[in-house]
Amino acid sequence: MSAVTVAPVRDRLLEAIRREFMPLRSGAEMLARAAKKTPRAARNWLSDKNAPDAEALIELMASSENLRNEVLMLVAERQHARGADTCPGSKSGCDAGLFG
Repeated sequence: MSAVTVAPVRDRLLEAIRREFMPLRSGAEMLARAAKKTPRAARNWLSDKNAPDAEALIELMASSENLRNEVLMLVAERQHARGADTCPGSKSGCDAGLFG
């Protein structure tokens, strides 16, 4: 990765989750349903104790345009920070190898 500093992914993700669900009266329960996880897991995310696993993150991205956009923004920032870095075995670099 280049010298460009990027914010920690976990912190940005949890902040986006809090922005989306903390203002809601039953935010933890709604978050749990959206992620297909337990209310306890959702409360842990909202209190910054844990972060969602990959499966829960995909569920949240599928249910919330705001969270999806935040994750895509994080990806774009990482792509920009990498610049011309490429993955071994990829014709067009890391990004094409993952999504192309």
